[in-house]
Amino acid sequence: MKVYTIGYAHHTQASFLALLKKYHINCVIDVRTVAYSRFHPQFNKEPLKTFLNSHYILYRQMHEAFGIVRPDSDLLNKEGYLDFTQIAKLPIFIEGIIQIERGIQKGYHIAFMCAEKAPSDCHRSTLVGRALSERGYEVEHILYDGTLQSHRALEDEILERYYPETNQIDLFGYHNRSKALLEKAYEKRSNGIVEVNCRRVLKKNYQSPKK
Repeated sequence: MKVYTIGYAHHTQASFLALLKKYHINCVIDVRTVAYSRFHPQFNKEPLKTFLNSHYILYRQMHEAFGIVRPDSDLLNKEGYLDFTQIAKLPIFIEGIIQIERGIQKGYHIAFMCAEKAPSDCHRSTLVGRALSERGYEVEHILYDGTLQSHRALEDEILERYYPETNQIDLFGYHNRSKALLEKAYEKRSNGIVEVNCRRVLKKNYQSPKK
């Protein structure tokens, strides 16, 4: 009942592999809509798949289920950005989650991979990780230095980012949080993530809701 997320930014294939092996990961799910990088070509789909397979790690790209660059989508929030909560209700997304659950049952140790270094800057955490956390899975985000950030800690980070005055620690060491406030923080963070990803993939064809 545990899954991981990881970003490849600033890694070599060797250092990336070392983190996967550290946590016994034998399956990498690529959630990038476009699995290519101009700045990190070693993490393009084909060379990455070949490299991971040579180390007995399964690689799968699942952008249809988990990608967030959907220019023709009408699943928009009130700000005009793609709504992650609506994506998580799509049949293709749910089927993707079911496939992941089947993989876990077969014994795969799964990590969801994307580009961003920080988990809070990526939908691997705020969309996919959140969906699995809400289904009762323990979600751990592998940081660049090899340490782990729990999904609850990631949520605290997002709350602190947008609502620092309400994200105080109580007598027992827990952050005071409400479900409504957390959902607002998720939405704000998701808007930023959509903006960055769409600009990167669609370039001049992207029309920002901010305009």
